[in-house]
Amino acid sequence: MTTVTQAEIELYRSQLQEYPDALKELDVLEECEGDLEYAAETLAIKSGELDNDLDARNPNEPSLLEKAADKLRPHICTQAFKDVLSQGFGVGLGWLITVGVYQGVPLILVLIYISRKNLDNFCQDC
Repeated sequence: MTTVTQAEIELYRSQLQEYPDALKELDVLEECEGDLEYAAETLAIKSGELDNDLDARNPNEPSLLEKAADKLRPHICTQAFKDVLSQGFGVGLGWLITVGVYQGVPLILVLIYISRKNLDNFCQDC
């Protein structure tokens, strides 16, 4: 379980004021007590992308958040994205939106997840 503190959520919120969808994702993250994986699943259930029966999910499968991060790997494991992300989460999110990455992916949750994993470590296998 990857957890984000309330203080971190507020910091992200202050950096992402111009992105209403990201703020909604942060609201769900806050409702889920900072649990990134649970927040991603909650968003997927609300959007209809995931069945509500989480007990039927295979515990050996990667989490929904891991799958979303893997989908974004070709976009985020580039020097261009690393340069953009070094300017802040808002700039990184804006870049991902501009390049038209996958609809339905909780982008800010994925960015937080990847930053927790360390971008260089995450991209090591690329």
